[in-house]
Amino acid sequence: MARARMACDVVIVGAGIAGIGAAVRAAREGVHTILIERNDFPGGVAVAGMHRFICGLYANGDDMPDTTLNGGIAGEICDGLKALAPKKAIQRMGKVYVLPLTTRDLLSTCWSLSEKEEALEVFYNTRVVSVAMERNSIASITVQDPITEFDIVPRVVIDCSGDGIIVQMSGARYQTTPPRQLQLAGYSFRVKGLQDLDELLPLRVPYHLTKAVNEHRMPAYLRFTTYSTGDAPDEGYCRLSVPPLGENRNEQARHDALLVHRYLSRVLTAFKGSYIAEMSPRAVDREGPRVWGEYTLTADDVLSARKFPDGVVKNAWPIELWDQQGGPSYQYLEPGDYHEIPLRCLKVEGISNCWCAGRCISATHAALASTRVMGTCVSLGEEAGRRAAQSI
Repeated sequence: MARARMACDVVIVGAGIAGIGAAVRAAREGVHTILIERNDFPGGVAVAGMHRFICGLYANGDDMPDTTLNGGIAGEICDGLKALAPKKAIQRMGKVYVLPLTTRDLLSTCWSLSEKEEALEVFYNTRVVSVAMERNSIASITVQDPITEFDIVPRVVIDCSGDGIIVQMSGARYQTTPPRQLQLAGYSFRVKGLQDLDELLPLRVPYHLTKAVNEHRMPAYLRFTTYSTGDAPDEGYCRLSVPPLGENRNEQARHDALLVHRYLSRVLTAFKGSYIAEMSPRAVDREGPRVWGEYTLTADDVLSARKFPDGVVKNAWPIELWDQQGGPSYQYLEPGDYHEIPLRCLKVEGISNCWCAGRCISATHAALASTRVMGTCVSLGEEAGRRAAQSI
């Protein structure tokens, strides 16, 4: 029996923050848009990783920003989050500014944005199985939901999967980072029952974990753990940086979280009597395959605040690398300046009807460490959605 087929103008793979931006913009341009997501929720790694801040939204500098660097859907997401949590305000973090959030509010905002668009269909719990090519274009995509397989026949495709699933299955060229140079992955857990909290706890947590590492009580990478306050008086979040590879890395990350909590419960008064209320469902990567685009953004482009004739997204976030041995390092742009990401970084070389956005754009290992943050990715998605629709 013939497999079901569904035609559309634009299909987007991945409903993370970039995919939401792409899908909403394409639908607003008046084209029939389909969004495919393997999970049963939108938000991607921001939700799975229990992120506490949106980074990359604002310019850097001495003055508190009053608007987003790129506007558009990024601004709408900020407005939605502020409506749900009016007391959460922009915060300065080192030399940059971030917007605090809760996972619940981000989910609600993503649902709200996507459900309002009549031209947009969203398929959750659906995975891409294969890609069929005709000459230099994608002819169809086979996807599988919990019940059946079916084919989607699009005019244009946008890969927002993070891992470049469409790019890889289509046979397009892409870049990868050598395993030893891959950035550490992230894994978070939420703690309840904390007591006697003070403003020095974000410093005490990594201090004691570094001490434990030096005493060979736990793996070396756990010294890069960070702590942030929660939304309730007795709540906090620990974010681990864990190895990016390994067959059982999710199980190992869960084991590491339990190890860290047990140790902190012994050495810090604030953690005595506390318990883990929630864990990330999986470790989330900071990088993966990157498409070979019509232009590859470099670290020099970022740090020199380069502007391009086809620049479509502004970015002021530093090059934030989480090295497996040395941990985090930061290279900042000059205060008040930003670089641009050219449209050519979003266009897949050699495939006439394929774009990408988010973590898999055409960038070097170091440049990606600046562009991969949520605030930048949503604007990259919006531009990919706009250009894909306009190409039709």
